[in-house]
Amino acid sequence: MTDARTLPHDVDAEMSALGAALISPNAANQVFTHLSADHFFRPQHKLIFRAIVDVYRRGEPVEVLSVRAHLAKMKKLTEAGGDMYLNDLSAHVLTAANVGYYIGRVHELGTKAIAIEELTRIASQGYHESVTSDEMLVATEDALTRFRALATSDEEQIEGFSTMGSFVDESEEQHDWLVPGVLERMDRVIVVASEGSGKTTWARQCAVMIAAGLHPFDQMKRIPPVRTLYIDLENPPPLVRRKARQLVDQGRRINGWDDDRCWRWTRPGGIDLRKPHDQHLVERVIAESRCEAVFMGPLYKAFTEGGGEKAEQVNGSVARILDTFRARYGIALWLETHAPLEQQGQRSLRPMGSGVWLRWPEFGLALRRPKGEGKTVVVERFRGDRDERAWPHKLKYGSPWPWEAIYDDGVPVEEARH
Repeated sequence: MTDARTLPHDVDAEMSALGAALISPNAANQVFTHLSADHFFRPQHKLIFRAIVDVYRRGEPVEVLSVRAHLAKMKKLTEAGGDMYLNDLSAHVLTAANVGYYIGRVHELGTKAIAIEELTRIASQGYHESVTSDEMLVATEDALTRFRALATSDEEQIEGFSTMGSFVDESEEQHDWLVPGVLERMDRVIVVASEGSGKTTWARQCAVMIAAGLHPFDQMKRIPPVRTLYIDLENPPPLVRRKARQLVDQGRRINGWDDDRCWRWTRPGGIDLRKPHDQHLVERVIAESRCEAVFMGPLYKAFTEGGGEKAEQVNGSVARILDTFRARYGIALWLETHAPLEQQGQRSLRPMGSGVWLRWPEFGLALRRPKGEGKTVVVERFRGDRDERAWPHKLKYGSPWPWEAIYDDGVPVEEARH
């Protein structure tokens, strides 16, 4: 059965808003700023609004005569109601003082009408067998993005927007540390290494240690515990369980440990962050774990390439999705990925795939295993740090935690205390 209900609208508010625009330059500016033609229900009001916008943009005074002339030039005057209707609009309000109310009314009802029409169109597509559920989800997300823009008032203050002078004059904020001196909220870290270099172990260890309230590079230093989420996109759950058991057992020996602060999600088949279904799953585990730092890898298993798209486009869209999660939940992101295969006897320690990942993180770390030093890896950079942080210079196999941090003096932090 077809729903014959009329879309939300208020003809009197539409007439009042347009009438105010025809008698007041300030009202015309407000109508032009806060509304679009799609907000109006009556077809003639859409035409008159577009004429007002065109006249305003040309720098001419918005009034009955100028709008009438423009409509006549476009051969739309009769369709818009003619001379008499324009005169009726200008006489519909005695003053433009209440234009804000009329604009708000038209904006609210018009946005609801747009949403109803668009979602009805998307729903009707679902009856066509050729349309996939992913295509419907993408269309729905696009529609939601448009609705958010329509529903936002231009008078709303834009967060983070000011003159540079007033910005630097504000009092200095403290770092929002997750790990003092190392990891700040919303940081992006990529760790690249060849297979078997220990990057995955390092990620797991850091996730468990900071959840236990231990500094990951100084096992004797307590820090405020951090809620963490470890996402393994490659290894089977039994393997992850065996590797993680030692770490969690060690964490449980720390006074104040809480299982609820350290979460994992294992997806050995990988995911595709460009698909709405997988985006939703990632967002769910972030939201339900209430994490503050996400450790995920390997990066190449977080999406699939194909369809003729260039690698830069594919990787760029994945980076934007990750940034959306980062901004929405205020999380730090620690991603691990493989180095490209060896070429001409050399193996480049840079992220495999697109150059997007060379530019994306604040910190691009590379683990290199020196020849003849089987128990040590050097922490290098594949890009310059964007801020000063106390990353270790080397990692050395140790106990009870798998990796010990070593700084320039060559002594692990734990040994230096004694």
